[in-house]
Amino acid sequence: MRAIDAKILDELEMLYGDKDCFYPLRDWFGTAEVYWANLERLFMVADYAKKHNPSVAEKITAYSRRIVDLFHQTKDYASGWDSNRKEKHRLSTEDYVEATDESWDALDKWAVTQEKLRRAILEFVKLLYSVVFES
Repeated sequence: MRAIDAKILDELEMLYGDKDCFYPLRDWFGTAEVYWANLERLFMVADYAKKHNPSVAEKITAYSRRIVDLFHQTKDYASGWDSNRKEKHRLSTEDYVEATDESWDALDKWAVTQEKLRRAILEFVKLLYSVVFES
């Protein structure tokens, strides 16, 4: 394993090991780029692992696709809840009162997919550790 790969995996495991690693909804849009940059770093390690251990390439590709799908779902649900697609620095009581059942469902889905995304990233990090230490 390259030292840079180990460092990236360590950083991501520490970051996503924290259940509060994702920002609240009102800040999610501004930080989505940071989340994507983290995923790109993870995918660089995954590409290296696939090259050096082709027997798990399919499994790594499947995890990568799942993570990308969950990222986009999370982003879409967040967009659905905030239908104006603008960042709000504070959500007022009126914002919650005016929310429809549909928008509350989107908020619930956002929270669930966000947690699924966090767990998938942690599982993927563990898989990559096992793969790169084998080679």
